[in-house]
Amino acid sequence: MNTGAPSPQAQVDDRERALRESELRLQQVLDNTSAAVFAKDRSGRYLFVNREFERLTGREAESLIGRSDRDIFPPEMAASLRRNDMRVLLEARAMEFEESGIFAGEQRTFLSAKFPLLDVDETPYAVCGIATDITLRKQIETALSTSALAVSTAHGRGLFVELSRYLAAILDVDVAFIAEVRQDDAATMHVLAFIADDAPSEHFDYALANTACATVVGHGFRIYPAGLGSQFPLDDDFIQMGAESYAGYPLNDSRGQPLGLISIVSRRPLEQAEFIESVMKIFAVRAAAEIERQRADQALLASQASYRQIFEASEDAIFVHDFESGRIVDVNPKACAIFGYSHEEMLDITMDRLGSGERPHTGADAAAHLDRARREGSAAFEWHRRNKDGSLHWDEVYLKVANIGGAPRILAFTRDITERTLAEEAARRNAEHLRATVNAALDCIIAMDENGNIVKFNPAAEACFGLRERDVLGRSLADTIIPERFRERHAFGLKHYLSGGPGPVLKRRLEVAAIRADGTEFPAELAVGVDDSPSGKTFIGYLRDITERTEAEQRRRRLEAQLLQAKKMEALGHLTGGIAHDFNNLLASIMGYVGLASERSASGDDARLAGYLDQAMQGCERARDLIQQMMMFSRGQKGQARALDAASCIEQNLAVLQPTIPDGVRVEVDIASGVRAVQFDPVQLGQVLLNLCVNACDAMQESGRLKLSLRDAHVEGDLCCACQQPIEGDFVELSVRDTGPGIEPAVLERIFDPFFSTKPPGKGAGMGLATVHGIVHEHGGHLRVDTIAGAGTTFHVLLPACDLAARATPARRRSDQPRPNAPQGRVLVVDDEHSVGEFMCELLSSWGLEADFVASPEQALDRVRAAPQHYRLIITDHSMPSLTGVQLAQALLSIAPRLPVLLYTGLADRVSDATLPANMLPTVLRKPIDHARLSRLLSEVLGDDRDDAEQA
Repeated sequence: MNTGAPSPQAQVDDRERALRESELRLQQVLDNTSAAVFAKDRSGRYLFVNREFERLTGREAESLIGRSDRDIFPPEMAASLRRNDMRVLLEARAMEFEESGIFAGEQRTFLSAKFPLLDVDETPYAVCGIATDITLRKQIETALSTSALAVSTAHGRGLFVELSRYLAAILDVDVAFIAEVRQDDAATMHVLAFIADDAPSEHFDYALANTACATVVGHGFRIYPAGLGSQFPLDDDFIQMGAESYAGYPLNDSRGQPLGLISIVSRRPLEQAEFIESVMKIFAVRAAAEIERQRADQALLASQASYRQIFEASEDAIFVHDFESGRIVDVNPKACAIFGYSHEEMLDITMDRLGSGERPHTGADAAAHLDRARREGSAAFEWHRRNKDGSLHWDEVYLKVANIGGAPRILAFTRDITERTLAEEAARRNAEHLRATVNAALDCIIAMDENGNIVKFNPAAEACFGLRERDVLGRSLADTIIPERFRERHAFGLKHYLSGGPGPVLKRRLEVAAIRADGTEFPAELAVGVDDSPSGKTFIGYLRDITERTEAEQRRRRLEAQLLQAKKMEALGHLTGGIAHDFNNLLASIMGYVGLASERSASGDDARLAGYLDQAMQGCERARDLIQQMMMFSRGQKGQARALDAASCIEQNLAVLQPTIPDGVRVEVDIASGVRAVQFDPVQLGQVLLNLCVNACDAMQESGRLKLSLRDAHVEGDLCCACQQPIEGDFVELSVRDTGPGIEPAVLERIFDPFFSTKPPGKGAGMGLATVHGIVHEHGGHLRVDTIAGAGTTFHVLLPACDLAARATPARRRSDQPRPNAPQGRVLVVDDEHSVGEFMCELLSSWGLEADFVASPEQALDRVRAAPQHYRLIITDHSMPSLTGVQLAQALLSIAPRLPVLLYTGLADRVSDATLPANMLPTVLRKPIDHARLSRLLSEVLGDDRDDAEQA
């Protein structure tokens, strides 16, 4: 016999199905991410890879799973990957690594976030990684680092030429030049260095008016990505070279006054304006400092007449070197104070002792600078000096050939720039750190100017929206990432804020909708900040895709609803089962005594009494049927499921049901051909059909159309209306449709609750649909309900389909059964319910048997132990407080192994054949007792021809 709870195999199937569904959802998420996701076991063999990993390696997952990095990548790269994996496993914590190699035929760099996967003992058994492509970011960082290096190494008289050459090479343009505003003519520019196709030239002038440079000097960074000739008149040289684009960055002195500009020209259109601006800004700082320094030095040297006074009073250290030998022949007081030596010591010191001792700040390097000054007349460079106390400092040094006292000398002017150098270095580091932070941020960072145009779009935003930064810069933010229905509100809010209104709440997180490049919308979390600079306001948005979080919240709410429904039905099932069990015991004795009274009245002349007893028995039978329905709902009673032809079963039950259907209800049957068999108990399928048809007729108030349909159905992504669990798989769908008024939403939520009914008192017990729920779910089926107000209701019963051939089980004919003999002997009745036990004794005594009654299994054991041969049969209830009936039979095996035990219970289906001991009769009687069946069974066991000696 089957138990009321789901079988272990069904539980395993449910868990496996849930696991497969969870794995499928996770696989879909991982396969649609732009990052490469993978997992390896402790030996380095791949356990899982997503589609991005397949694309990068050019291999299918089947050829990757089970292999190690040595099988996939070059040895050196595989060894590096393995070292990183082992660090994560050994330290048992999440770590990040930059990992480079050849992927998809290109050299790529990835930022790999790796973390250990832990077993139940918190021991790492595998490492999981999420690798994000940062190749472009590394290229930009390399370019900026190269720019910084170029600026720091450029020095001397050719500094502007070197800066221009480096700038042209880094930005890959055809022309780079540096020009200063003439001090005597602000409308004319003097070119300090001009690199065209790697050929240098310098020191020539050009008019500023009507040129692109006029929009830069005294203004700010400007870029003309294309069509330069159509916007500004070009000179012949630029026309011949086919100049197409231009960018310029202003040079200002420390007071913010214009000094000149640094510019680039290209035959090709310019892209990545922000990157170009960043690089040019680095070069502009160095060029402006050099121009400012040179002008200061020139002003210092302008008055030769006051040389000595200036020499002595100068705040810069001044050295006078012999023209030929380079030795120090004089120094001013400032030099002595700065370096810490006396005047006499300075005249005897060598240049090695005044430098850091490391290239390019050694005595040999100093001699080379002096030699260049001899040849060129001047030289400028930065010097890392060492003072007498050993401390190191940075100086800016300018060498100039001069005639002093009739002898050629080399003057060296040095200025301490330690603070400036450190500040510039700190500024460079801060800029690099900020740029790296923005580019590496996992959240989207999008900046917008006052006109609503995009000015920043970091890599995370590119990955999220499917757009490249260079394609969206300058485009309207609203038209790019805001759904159309919200754009008007966005424009109004921006305008209102700029006009002085309160505008949107800045920095507070709020949920919004955004749109990707492919047109799909997604929910996002947004925080907005504003940068108020002299050039205008810049709105910076920090946006995070919360699709997964939103979906997880929806799944959580659905699961909570399913759990609540399951717990409610489980609680109602336990309550109903308990009530049914207790009421069954009461009903057993009532029906028994009514049956005995009926037998006595049958021999008398009081026909009215006999009628009364018949009416009482009919009421008991209706109560028994109600109890059976309660048992079905509580899963205490389960039928014998087998392969069944549902179409034939419906036709047979409809023939029986037809006379009870009101004349005003027209019945239609639509059974599809070739419908598969179902795994179901035929009697209980009839009970389901009966309850649904009765409910339908009641809903139509005996007038309408009742349609029964049967067909094969495949269901996916639907929910059961009764248990709220997801439905997936192949079923046979039985539909019962009526043309009644429909079901209200508030009622629909409770229709499967036991004892819930909308019918008038006396018209229904409220167990019909609860019974349907219990039967269908006990057989692994589900229920769906479609209802429309005023248009009727359809109940869809999804029956579990099977591939076995449907068969019928023939009933055993009475003529085939052996005729029993009259029972004789003494019987012991065991039942914790006194009324049931006393009735059983009364019934058995009326049949000529000697019957004793005890109220506990312990008393029964004591009686049999005292006289093992006294009783020929034990009749026991199953559900008792101390021992069950099966446990009592097992205990009797050691006392009277051949004494038979007959079990009766109100929950017969909770007793499995596999649990019955050898001394227990295979037949289990159900409460209330069927007198005829009990009589036949006792005659078989205790008949006249029974061998008493064998019993002994």
